[in-house]
Amino acid sequence: MKNKIKVSIIIPVYNGSNYMKEAIDSALNQTYKNIEVIVVNDGSKDDGKTDTIAKSYGNKIRYFIKKNGGVSTALNYGISKMTGDYFSWLSHDDLYKPDKVETQINYLLDNNLGNDVILFSDYYLIDKDGKVISECVKPHQEIVDKPEYALYRGHINGNSVLIPKEAFKKCGLFDEELRCSQDYLLWYEMMKKYKFVHIPKMLICSRVHGKQVTETSPLVDKEGNWFWTKIIDEMPIKRRIELEGSNYNFLSRMAKFLEETPYKKTQHYCEDLVKKEMEKVKEVFNKNKVSIIIPFYNRVELVKRSLKSALNQTYKNIEILLVNDGSKDDIGPIKKMVSEHKNVKLIDVKPNKGAANARNVGIKEATGDYIAFLDSDDEFLPEKVEKQLFRMILENADVSYTKYTRMDDKGNKAVLPVNVVNGNPIPLFIYSCGVATPTVMIRRQYLVDNDFYYNPKLVIGEDTCFWLTILKHNTILGMEEPLTIVHTVSTSAANSIDKQIIGYKTILTFLLNDEYYSDFDYEIALLAGVYADICKKRQYEIDIKNGKKQSKIKRYYKDVIFTMKTYGTKATVKRIYNKITRNRKN
Repeated sequence: MKNKIKVSIIIPVYNGSNYMKEAIDSALNQTYKNIEVIVVNDGSKDDGKTDTIAKSYGNKIRYFIKKNGGVSTALNYGISKMTGDYFSWLSHDDLYKPDKVETQINYLLDNNLGNDVILFSDYYLIDKDGKVISECVKPHQEIVDKPEYALYRGHINGNSVLIPKEAFKKCGLFDEELRCSQDYLLWYEMMKKYKFVHIPKMLICSRVHGKQVTETSPLVDKEGNWFWTKIIDEMPIKRRIELEGSNYNFLSRMAKFLEETPYKKTQHYCEDLVKKEMEKVKEVFNKNKVSIIIPFYNRVELVKRSLKSALNQTYKNIEILLVNDGSKDDIGPIKKMVSEHKNVKLIDVKPNKGAANARNVGIKEATGDYIAFLDSDDEFLPEKVEKQLFRMILENADVSYTKYTRMDDKGNKAVLPVNVVNGNPIPLFIYSCGVATPTVMIRRQYLVDNDFYYNPKLVIGEDTCFWLTILKHNTILGMEEPLTIVHTVSTSAANSIDKQIIGYKTILTFLLNDEYYSDFDYEIALLAGVYADICKKRQYEIDIKNGKKQSKIKRYYKDVIFTMKTYGTKATVKRIYNKITRNRKN
């Protein structure tokens, strides 16, 4: 079956004596032998140099001469003469790797792709002397998930394609009126009926030099701006939202992509559309109600400070739910503040069951379209809700978080270097989740529809387990601007090694007991490594306190290191999990 498939390699050439011999040789040297090499001389005017080189190959190639009309006309002429089942384009100044055609034919057959797909690949950029400048490696998974982005992100190199001959009958030929965008216009038409499949392998060398049409033709900008504006306008709004979550995201990311291209007119066009999307959201976003949930246990003065920061929000369509988790102190001052504000509600929970349960009570009582969490000792900056809500609506996000400022009990401030993720946070959040609860805002209906709640049995690390639960199959919107002040004292989890150990145990247990996450062996091993380092630090503190006497933690840490060296990280992680489980049962 394999050798029955014939491939026609078409080489259009105009005044190509400088590089065409290398191109032809690379075509003839293909490891796949059922090919024909068609060279089309597009009316070269170089005193017969191109003609002489082409004729020197004799019957090794099929050689045609035509009146000059541009690369589109030469390609179309070659297509009319081809006898192969598949079309493969090779510019006279570019090169094929020896296995280009064979790799693509094998890919078709090995994956049972049939003749309803078009293949393309990664490629090298080379200079005028054939020296590799860079490797153009395309984002394979993105192209799999969003096939249109093969085109909309400019990933297709025409010399890397393998196209069924039938595609030209169904979709037409190269537009002969165009000199610079004829290839992408045809790919666009073919994409409506064929699936473009990316092969993540370097199969061609694309040469960069000063005499290329893309470097010399004044039509590059004109045709390019026309083409990119056309395909943006013709992308349905529904599909834009499917691809990027919102029309705003689609347009703003298109504008960002176009920054790296010559097509500034289309870039500015996208930027204008982005501004219009922002104006639309400004007109309606005030209709969305935000529920701010503040769980508390005692610490009356700190609660008053947190409540005040919520009341001082520039965004006014809010309700504040104060969840009293069985406080034993006199909360009279809090009740007084509540009585002075109609949008503040006090909910009493008895007995004390922890922050996770209190937040769940708040979620169930909330009536807002969005929910924001605020810990009782932390503060929102005045524009926190307004800025975060606007971005969420603009980008149609279910979950968002921001950077934050940490302040210690001496008033020292620092913005933590948190990883800000826009998109899929997994697997990063498995081993490095820097999300602070008071920075989070969630669409309430998303929680309701999926029956998402905190695990009330967890005390430390419960927040990370909750983020991992709600983000298992969703994206997150991250914001660089710090909009929350997180206060810490010496006993805060961030400063307590003992609490950190408990937190990491909690997260490791959750991950290893979750059917989805338990398969992320590498990421869980990274987290286990952090856990081991913290245990070592704690053991060192104990050794300092007790002299050099060996502690249980030291022996345990040695056991961890021994297991890692002997059995590997996966076995180590499972050993930690089993020990945690046994200890809890006991």
